[in-house]
Amino acid sequence: MLLDKRPLTAGLDADVSSSISVKLSGEEGAPQPVGQPGSFVDIALPHGRLLGIVVSARLAGLPRGDSGRGGADATNVEEDHRLLDVQPIGTLNADGSFERGADSLPVIGAEVFRVSPETLQKVFATRSPGSLAIGKLSAMRQQEAFIDLDALLGRHLAIVGQTGAGKSWTVASILQKIARLPKSTIVLLDLHGEYSQAFGSSATSISAADLELPYWLMNAEELIDLCLERQEQSASMQIAKFKEILQHAKETYKENATLGIPKITVDTPVYFEFQTVMRELERLDGELVLVNLVRTHGPFYGLFTRPLIRLQSRLNDKRFDPIFHPKKHATSASMESLFRRLLGEEQKPSKLSILDLSQVPFEVRPSVISLILRCLFDFAYWHKRKTGQPYPLAVFCDEAHAYLNDADPSHEASRLSAERIAKEGRKYGISLAIISQRPREVSSTILSQCGSFFCLRLSSPEDQAYVRNLLPDSMRSLTSVLSTLRQGETLVVGDAIMMPTRVRMDPPDPKPDSGDVSFLKSWSAPHKPIDVAGVLDLWRKQGLKKS
Repeated sequence: MLLDKRPLTAGLDADVSSSISVKLSGEEGAPQPVGQPGSFVDIALPHGRLLGIVVSARLAGLPRGDSGRGGADATNVEEDHRLLDVQPIGTLNADGSFERGADSLPVIGAEVFRVSPETLQKVFATRSPGSLAIGKLSAMRQQEAFIDLDALLGRHLAIVGQTGAGKSWTVASILQKIARLPKSTIVLLDLHGEYSQAFGSSATSISAADLELPYWLMNAEELIDLCLERQEQSASMQIAKFKEILQHAKETYKENATLGIPKITVDTPVYFEFQTVMRELERLDGELVLVNLVRTHGPFYGLFTRPLIRLQSRLNDKRFDPIFHPKKHATSASMESLFRRLLGEEQKPSKLSILDLSQVPFEVRPSVISLILRCLFDFAYWHKRKTGQPYPLAVFCDEAHAYLNDADPSHEASRLSAERIAKEGRKYGISLAIISQRPREVSSTILSQCGSFFCLRLSSPEDQAYVRNLLPDSMRSLTSVLSTLRQGETLVVGDAIMMPTRVRMDPPDPKPDSGDVSFLKSWSAPHKPIDVAGVLDLWRKQGLKKS
């Protein structure tokens, strides 16, 4: 037996079989084959036994007669010996119970055994009272795989995999099981409108246009991102003056004086008239002042010309109406109804709120998502301050790379809101689930806070390397199987599961609208006329009905 500083490496004598095989404790007959990556071995310890997972199998040339242990009869003639790279997982106690970690590692020469199916069944059947069954073990189809829900959501999670690997399937399957709990509260950011049909009456699907996420709910930084360009040379002066105007607009709006707020700040979520801000910016932009009886440009003359053109363009753009021209939420008092709908706390409670963001303009999507994430965090924060109890809430971010990118400056607001949840959300009961097909483009700060990973098929070496670096050292070698996973199969690692495991996820019922299109089936069917006029009409109306 050989030891390596990284994985534990077990040398299997070449003379036991012509294929990789080991002794099976207590079993008569021929040695049993072992060594498939993802299978388990049992290694003798001074007290108890060590359970390990095979991460790779290889051949190594060792001196004849040495068998990997070093002996007096060793010669310089090499022969191939079969080696398994094994990652230690936990300890099998004398009573057959399993616990993570080990007091000691095996010594050189320790015997290696294949783990019996009965032992594995006993290990995987061990679970906490709050566990959920999510599928079957890939290596043992009859054994259910369980996750600890508190560890899964309490320490955040990531679901990563390339297109077609089964991310939507996995997300829908997990959420359908969580939604069986009587009081679950989940918000799902759905960028492609594919999840609405997967949850039936347990979910409420809300179009972002119908929900209305008005400008006055945004804090100062979010409004600045929406209205100004931080890259401009005069950005610092623009931002300082904009905050001053914003503060005044909130303080002077009549309704806000009746709310009993001791101090209104630029970040206080109260209604104000955006046109008041626009008019003041226009006045400053064209202001002329008297200096020594000579009319000259004011200190902000021309400073807001470009931002005003940009703002006016967005005010005239119908796609921005739910933000700049709210109809349902045009008073500070309307904030309660908005949050009740967002959290599924209306007269008919909902366990899952699906926010369909497919119609949100690309330019404003980061601002809208930033607002949603920040508002949810702030609600959880102030709920605990008010009641002394956390408000358990899970936020699932589909296609996270599209708005939580490290490199894109336009994603800063949404990324910072998500990073705040990742770093502080656990204290207030708000959990973050990151779903992405390009994990290397998602904020490393967010992913580094995730305690559990569902890794579906990833063929890209760059994505594999990125995921490998996110995992603890003891688990990195397991990512070698990522390119071989089947659709709907995932490598689950982290706090939520007993040990790193390949799992065939239970199929969701009903399924999300995310399946691959069958070109063969569609093109083999008889020709049918296409409603081109209807498609174009819906395109023009952007899916909205005339009010």
